[in-house]
Amino acid sequence: MNMLAILSSPLQWGILLLVCLLVFGAKRLPDIARALGRSIGEFGKARREFEDALNASTREPEKKVETSEEDKPHS
Repeated sequence: MNMLAILSSPLQWGILLLVCLLVFGAKRLPDIARALGRSIGEFGKARREFEDALNASTREPEKKVETSEEDKPHS
């Protein structure tokens, strides 16, 4: 269930904003929002890098290097 779907009306968003202002204060709220935005951005960047690496590894199968009998050292 999506947690933001619960907050469907503007009144509910207003109450949430009021509670946040009371808990954190007006001075700290922009800093908290900025830090949250950076965290979401870093998470998205890491997710994209992981997906790119996963896609690259599935597109290019590993190449096996086979040695012939002539290439093996003689003992």
